[in-house]
Amino acid sequence: MAIAFLLTSTSSFAEPPTKTIAPKNIILMIGDGMGPAQIKAYRLYKDNLATAGVDPITLDAFLVGTLATEPAAAADADDHVHSTYIVTDSAASATAYSTGQRTYNGAVGVDLERQPMSTVLEQAKQVGKKVGLVATSQIVHATPASFIAHVDSRRKYNDIADAFVDNQLNEQPLLDVFLGGGWRYFKRDDRDLTKELQSFGYQIVRTRQELLTASKKVAGLFAEVALSPAIDRTDDEPSLKEMTEAAITRLDNPQGFFLMVEGSQIDWSGHANDIAGVVNEMDDFHQAIQAAIAFAEKDGDTLVIVTADHETGGLSIGRNLEKKSVYAYNVAPIKGLEQSLPAYQKEILATRNNRAFLQHSGIELTDDEQKQWKEISKKLEKEAVWKWLVGVMSRATLTGWTTNGHTGVDVNIYAFGPGATAFYGYHDNTHVGQAIRRWLTPK
Repeated sequence: MAIAFLLTSTSSFAEPPTKTIAPKNIILMIGDGMGPAQIKAYRLYKDNLATAGVDPITLDAFLVGTLATEPAAAADADDHVHSTYIVTDSAASATAYSTGQRTYNGAVGVDLERQPMSTVLEQAKQVGKKVGLVATSQIVHATPASFIAHVDSRRKYNDIADAFVDNQLNEQPLLDVFLGGGWRYFKRDDRDLTKELQSFGYQIVRTRQELLTASKKVAGLFAEVALSPAIDRTDDEPSLKEMTEAAITRLDNPQGFFLMVEGSQIDWSGHANDIAGVVNEMDDFHQAIQAAIAFAEKDGDTLVIVTADHETGGLSIGRNLEKKSVYAYNVAPIKGLEQSLPAYQKEILATRNNRAFLQHSGIELTDDEQKQWKEISKKLEKEAVWKWLVGVMSRATLTGWTTNGHTGVDVNIYAFGPGATAFYGYHDNTHVGQAIRRWLTPK
């Protein structure tokens, strides 16, 4: 049964600060968990030490403003709004981008009463544009889900997967292209969505090689759940850049398109307090941004918007050690790594030694870290090894963390192309969805 989606306005949207001609194509790129410190860490990681100062990254040229990310305020049973500031999750923030309205944490495309709200992807399809989703997580994860599904909980992965078939216009699924992980949610005992997609003309692709030669209408599911961390991907898994380019190639048409691209695993590295993972996932995302900008520069009628749903980890560039303020930051240990920290963890558990990690990172252990390792090596428990790895890496790089969760800091917004001026300054995250909706409203 097709899901009926809404196209009625759900709130009174403020006019953008500058009147602009609606762009033909819109590419919205979301770095999950990418706060200002994550961008700074990546900039330092990419810096050419042979030049004076810190070199800018491509993204820096397109900074236009900042966004507040809070979800709708929670209320208790007596409808008293709590005074505590509520930090968003990915579902609430992505729904703000997709609908132009705030909602509660965990909500996917629904309002506070759990009623469906129309998304910009649905609206783009209604006005004749092609639409697509790309992510390095499972494609049913909170951020991509908030553009195609309407469910009351982000954890209902099977229900979200069903929407990739059931959310239809003119008896056809909405999406022209979707690429990411999540095979297990589409090939299920209770429902085989892969066969249903094929009956609608989709080509199902499982590898990078298949993607590069795929047809126009493609569903890419490159992993059972999420793709491998960027640094660990084999030739069988596409990079985010390759998926972005493949999606753009298949969506580009005279009527235009809407594409959402997520750098999903920046957030996961932040949750794990893994600075090496953060910068490697940032690199994967930044290369995808460069590909989108290159297309927009050539096309001339494409708006590229880059932002984040929230910051993760409370990352700081610099930290105190042994109660001394150390005004420095060191990216050298990250540059030597040949695989992700989870891969080193697995290797340590299998080989019962940490030589590869220490050799590649160039880290010299402190006396305390050597003592910790001696105790850990007696049992080699998975969690203890991980805590030691990220602790050593954070100490060696002078990276600080305040949490394993999200924070409420404002995130940056970048824009290039027609319509970029609509995002100048400071806004709520709902402003992004509101501006896109206006451009997609049938005249």
